[in-house]
Amino acid sequence: MANGGSFQNAKPGVDFFARLNSQGNFVPLIAKMGTVASGETPVAVTWDYLAMSDRDTAAGNPTVAVIVPATGVVAGVYVQAVSAYAPHPNAARLWEEFLYSDEGQLIWLKGYGHPIRYANLAARNKVPDELVAKLPPASAYAKAVFPSLADQATAKDFIVTNWDSIVGADVTAKK
Repeated sequence: MANGGSFQNAKPGVDFFARLNSQGNFVPLIAKMGTVASGETPVAVTWDYLAMSDRDTAAGNPTVAVIVPATGVVAGVYVQAVSAYAPHPNAARLWEEFLYSDEGQLIWLKGYGHPIRYANLAARNKVPDELVAKLPPASAYAKAVFPSLADQATAKDFIVTNWDSIVGADVTAKK
């Protein structure tokens, strides 16, 4: 998306990785904290919550900087629901109320999962200072795009079908 693509047109993004690969700047492996620590993976593109957790795990060895790009920020959406067949639907509803309360949202945030009410919490100065210091600024997420399931499927289909032929690199997990 940062290169002019969309969920319906993922080619500009795949072309970006093809350019990186042709210039020798793409390491075709799934980044893990071990490959980052060894220097095999100098830059990793991953979900922010995973990167921040890895940063904490690294504890400065190596130094890990988590950067949210200025453009092309895509939100990974998780959904919840109360089953119509739940044995105690009112208890389930109370649990949902707790998850969406300030306290529940801050629990998600402590694990670096940005809750749906993050912007609201930040605007009301409800995020504790010690947590704010560990997070990218709230403004970094202001333009995040929330793809539909259909959007995700369209982009995934293109990437899975065309990655190897366009990028020319098989991404594998290194043990």
